[in-house]
Amino acid sequence: MKPTLPRIDPAKRTVVPPEPELSLKAARNVIRVFALLLAVPLLFEAASWFTPSKTNLAAAAVRSGLQWLLMHGLNEGNKNVYLGREGWLFDQRELDRLAHARRPANDVQPGLIKLAAQLKPQDTTLLVVTIPDRATMYPEQIRPGRYLDVVRLKGEAARLAEVKAAGIDVLDMTEALWEFRDRQPVFFSHDSHWTPEAMKAVALAVYKHVYEKLPRLCSPETPVINAKILDRTDAGDLARRLDPLNTARLLGEEEANLVSIQGIPPSEKSPIVLHGGELMRVYDDAHLSFGGGGQAPDAGFATQLATLLGRPLDVRDMPRPGESYEDKKLVIILLPMAELVP
Repeated sequence: MKPTLPRIDPAKRTVVPPEPELSLKAARNVIRVFALLLAVPLLFEAASWFTPSKTNLAAAAVRSGLQWLLMHGLNEGNKNVYLGREGWLFDQRELDRLAHARRPANDVQPGLIKLAAQLKPQDTTLLVVTIPDRATMYPEQIRPGRYLDVVRLKGEAARLAEVKAAGIDVLDMTEALWEFRDRQPVFFSHDSHWTPEAMKAVALAVYKHVYEKLPRLCSPETPVINAKILDRTDAGDLARRLDPLNTARLLGEEEANLVSIQGIPPSEKSPIVLHGGELMRVYDDAHLSFGGGGQAPDAGFATQLATLLGRPLDVRDMPRPGESYEDKKLVIILLPMAELVP
């Protein structure tokens, strides 16, 4: 039996409300809100073009927050920077090199052999100083363990032997810096540059090597120089590649005591040529220095070595084909091992 429906009271029937109408004032408010929401990202984008990095500030803020979560929640860096133990950062290309994942060929070794052949008729010595990378010096920060010796690539010994067989004098600083790291750090933990202490140790080793082999090129007189101690603080270039917006908040900052030396400027008339790339210029160039960015230049490798030798150096970039070495007695090349054995 169907239930009996109650009768509808006409006094209580449903009244359909009229369609809402947007007033002129309300329409203007909507337009203002829409324009504001549209202007905010445009302002961020416009402001980014007036900053040196041209970074989209809105996107950088999002990346900064996500990177903080990745690091502190999952212990992860990004595709370019590997997060190791105890907050150590490594360039992913260094790890690819150690793992033989990427071994791009280069013409550094053939170029050195050609240069040695060019210098031999004029009795000019070619000295190659090889410097290991950060991953070689601190393998325990990548994979936990007790390392009693340097982790080298299989091809390093053979490549160094080939260079020496071509008549090139090789000063490999890998073992010496491995021992040095027990006393002082060789590299910064958040920065790709070597420390001033390691740079000075290598400069001293090169000076002793030159003094032993070519003592006539070392001046017996102490040069008059103007030295100034500089205290620098920086978050590190590797940390900036992780979070360019709030770098210091990510892992903190590191300190370094640097020295600015003036009194022995480079000279093209010097009998000693010093070749090098960023490794050589890292402290002499204010923009490459630890905590740099336009500050007063520090005493880089070239300045340190010139001070020890007591004479100016003919400082150049890496060797180029057809370069002249007339009246030169010694050519020194400061070379990262990763370039000799990629």
